[in-house]
Amino acid sequence: MTFLDELTEATRPNHDVDLVPTLLLQSPTSQAPLRGRVSLGTPVVRPLTAAQAAEGDGDWLDFLESQAGEYDYLFLSVVCSFRPSPDGTPFADAGIGIRLEAPGEPAARQPIARSISPKKRALPATPSATQLTLTAKLLLVEAGVEYAPEQGGREELFVVGMGERDSDPEWRFSATASTPLVGDESLALIVRVPAGVAAHAHITVAATVKQRRLGLIPYRAELPHALRTIDFR
Repeated sequence: MTFLDELTEATRPNHDVDLVPTLLLQSPTSQAPLRGRVSLGTPVVRPLTAAQAAEGDGDWLDFLESQAGEYDYLFLSVVCSFRPSPDGTPFADAGIGIRLEAPGEPAARQPIARSISPKKRALPATPSATQLTLTAKLLLVEAGVEYAPEQGGREELFVVGMGERDSDPEWRFSATASTPLVGDESLALIVRVPAGVAAHAHITVAATVKQRRLGLIPYRAELPHALRTIDFR
């Protein structure tokens, strides 16, 4: 088990969050908020030494030690829990985004995600599955990721992480034919922040529910301030 894994296992209380329907043109009817379907654990933020931030990469450790005093490295993790619905309406997909920000600093001095976990998790595809499209809506922008598995040993992507070396990492989840989007998901990243700079992270959560009569209904989570904005200092 790596240091990243050990920290991710730290337990924190979960907080239920409300899912509010996203207003779209030509929506068939207004939808009530969903409650009790998603919860977030209190985020974990811890400073890292150069050795911990290097994650066993000797060359990277040498570089970090040569840059000592220029950057701080922090560990951030959060657990998101997806719960089944009493009426049987499943999650079709979901997305969790983290926007890293150092207010008042130029672009070159904004925090970035040095590494993220998980980066990808795939599951064996059912015989009829040939392609998977992820459509979780983050920051009010619809983004699609298509994955066509190879002929031998087909797979369906269940989660995709992206945004390493950027200030806006995110994870997108999709239920598959054999695996519903239910259970706990641990997300973690190592953040690089210029030394001495105040910085924080903003969290966004979105999900799509598949209803029998109305089809796919997009929702966004209403997060309390303690979960929506995380102060690194």
